[in-house]
Amino acid sequence: MRLQLPLCLLAGTTLPALLHAAAPAPLGAFLESHCHECHDADVHKGDLDLTALAMDFNRPETFARWVKVFDRVQSGEMPPAKKARPSLKQMEGAQLWLKEQLLTADRTHLQNLARTGVRRLTRAEYENTVRDLFDMPGIALAGELPADGSAHGFDKNSDALDISHVNLAKYLEAADHTLDLAIATRPEPPTVQKRRISLANRGGFVAHIIMNGDGVLLKDKKPDPDFPPAGEQAHLDQGAHERMGSFTNGSSVGLFRHEDESVSPYFMEHVTIYPGLYRLRTSLWSFQWDKGVVLPAPGTGAARLSVVQLTGDGRGGQHPSYVLGYYDAPSMDSQVHELTTWLNHNEIIGFNPASLAPVAIYSRKGRAMAFTGPGIAVDWLEVEGPIHPQWPPAAHQVLFDNLPLTEWIPAEHEGKRAPVRKKIRQIGAGMNRPDADKGLWTVSSKDPLQDADRLLARFLPKAFRRPVEPEVRQEYLARVEARLKAGDSFESAMRYAYQAALCSPDFVYLLEPPGPLDDFATASRLSYFLWNSQPDDRLRELASKGQLRQPEVLRKEVERLIQSPRFERFIEDFTGQWLKLRSIAANDPDKKLYPEFSPYLQDCMVAETRSYFHELIRSNLDAGHLVKSDFAMLNQKLATHYGIPGVTGTQMRKVALPADSPRGGFLTQAAILKVTANGTTTSPVPRGAFVMARLLGQPPDPPPPNTPAVEPDVRGASTIREQLDKHRHETSCASCHARIDPPGFALEAFDVIGGFRSRYRSIGEGDNAPRGAIDPLIGISFKLGPAVDASGELPDGRKFQDIREFQSLLVTQKDLLLRNLAQQLAIYATGRDLAFSDRPALELIVQRTQAQGGGIRTLLHELVQSPLFQTR
Repeated sequence: MRLQLPLCLLAGTTLPALLHAAAPAPLGAFLESHCHECHDADVHKGDLDLTALAMDFNRPETFARWVKVFDRVQSGEMPPAKKARPSLKQMEGAQLWLKEQLLTADRTHLQNLARTGVRRLTRAEYENTVRDLFDMPGIALAGELPADGSAHGFDKNSDALDISHVNLAKYLEAADHTLDLAIATRPEPPTVQKRRISLANRGGFVAHIIMNGDGVLLKDKKPDPDFPPAGEQAHLDQGAHERMGSFTNGSSVGLFRHEDESVSPYFMEHVTIYPGLYRLRTSLWSFQWDKGVVLPAPGTGAARLSVVQLTGDGRGGQHPSYVLGYYDAPSMDSQVHELTTWLNHNEIIGFNPASLAPVAIYSRKGRAMAFTGPGIAVDWLEVEGPIHPQWPPAAHQVLFDNLPLTEWIPAEHEGKRAPVRKKIRQIGAGMNRPDADKGLWTVSSKDPLQDADRLLARFLPKAFRRPVEPEVRQEYLARVEARLKAGDSFESAMRYAYQAALCSPDFVYLLEPPGPLDDFATASRLSYFLWNSQPDDRLRELASKGQLRQPEVLRKEVERLIQSPRFERFIEDFTGQWLKLRSIAANDPDKKLYPEFSPYLQDCMVAETRSYFHELIRSNLDAGHLVKSDFAMLNQKLATHYGIPGVTGTQMRKVALPADSPRGGFLTQAAILKVTANGTTTSPVPRGAFVMARLLGQPPDPPPPNTPAVEPDVRGASTIREQLDKHRHETSCASCHARIDPPGFALEAFDVIGGFRSRYRSIGEGDNAPRGAIDPLIGISFKLGPAVDASGELPDGRKFQDIREFQSLLVTQKDLLLRNLAQQLAIYATGRDLAFSDRPALELIVQRTQAQGGGIRTLLHELVQSPLFQTR
């Protein structure tokens, strides 16, 4: 059951006068003996007068207030501990009567309603569905669709997913773009080009920064003798150097600073022409630069490859479209990394020596020849593609099966309009070139209507995720026939029907029958839960045979989906919303207070939380691990940030923690600590509220109207605890802060970027700060201010001295942690909030999970097997 805040927080505004209705025994006697003293017409603490609160459970507002009363009594929070406690028999009798009344009223209200509203796909689901339907794993659509709303913590709820003419227009554009990429327009695939290019591109910005000392050209792990490092004077005339071939002679590029607002290195000589899969290979290493001498690096460096979408002027944005990954750059040892990824039209590859400090050598006296510090070298980037395992590609065959491609000869199609082709436009400084035009080719059919009927019979059930009635297919066939009669080519007529299908409610919406889900609806609910996408062939096959809802079959399918790479979509989407990771970049930490922060550290934070949640599921660990664990998922960057030695490299891996480490569990992960801070300071209030709402399922009520915000003092004159004391001692605030503040106080042991601290940082008063793990090339101007007090007392009187003791107290509440996680997963999976009458079903899921050890993987299985999941 959900635990709630004290009764005095039930109202932020005065309760409306309700018609008095006497509470029947045994509840009436219970309220009279233990509640009316504080909640009657004379006292009415929290603006709650139980003597006037009607027993009319059919009124939503009244029903909701009685649910809150029930929750407080159920949790033992009320009556207060300082008051005379009722006997166990009295407590159970009052709770049972009220519970039965609430259940009856809620079930009566909901009995004729579909619990899950009809909802459309989120933009992420739409993009994933198109990717999987057409086997185009990187087509970019979500960014062009309107942002989704959120309700009950997630964007999958029908209350959050309205639709407007803007959505419809964007669906048309998305469908059009999808068909542009899917339909083959040539008899053979584009030529596979393989190019090895340098970061110091002709006409590129990297050449400019090398000439000015923020980088060097290297040959055989030494400075290039034909291009000395910049010293007292920078190199002149970049164009002359380009004509001499200084940047195309096979030299490696070594950089001394990471990407920032003024430096964005790109591999400019490849600008994608044909969307598709490309094989990327790059050679990386690191070194220590000492005024013109290349020495071994102190450790393994890290470099980032990213994808950047060029804009209309041929320039990329300040931030990558998405990160491909972080890769090791070993000391003095070139390491080749290879990956295959989808690239879209006019996308290029960005590079960032991520582990380096934000130094600016060009402005220093002596430039590179006077600099000592680490560098990261990239020997080359090799781009090969587009790679098509078959032609026509799978996407084309989804639409046109094995119909032949033939050249369009106008004389053979008198009175017909040729299909329209968009001209390929490559922007930027790419050296790759499109293939020569080989004429206009298109799909041909000797019996257009028969082929159209056959193709639609293949496509529509797959796109609509269920069998399609013949009359529905005939509607689309009629569209094709009408376009053919109007003079369209076969390809254009079919394209018109396909575009309509991709914008139709059958595709855009998740349509489920009322009551128990059938096999096809179960397949969709399962796949959109664990894959954020449409059912695959296996799920559709089981659904068509009527076998999917068999418990053992369903259990095997859940296991298969969990073990698939597509399960990472669930990890990313669920943690992004449940733990608010989507807000990780909502603010940038103050550069004076937190100069060591970098985009690389931020990406590592997110990777830790995702990897950790995946590990909990993979190893079927219990809910106690949500707040305390003896391991963490770390790489070198994050381990250094946490002060944990012995971790090298960019890849996340399971690391055993020292016995006294406060790390492990979401509670003390840097990502969680950053999203609950404002970039400059921390406050126990948002962090405490996060713990209550997201981990314990006890969301606090909003503060009373006109409550002033607490502004932490970054000058170091006072602590946030001292400032909060004013609120804690005000009657209208005290009971709320009694619950919110303890977890927030415990987390004061961590700063804005998740670093452990014993003193606050300040930009005013304080002592000089030690460097610690901060890069020697990063300047420190902050001071150490007052000491951090991470002690506190829980509402039940248990005390803790620090974050470790708080974790030990919290981990004893595994039932509460598991119940909340079950509720969050159920809301996410079903697309609706849980009603009071859902509580018994949720409790059964929790009990069945606990009986099997309480593992989170088990919880996923029990949720999917439950009527809660299998009923609309």
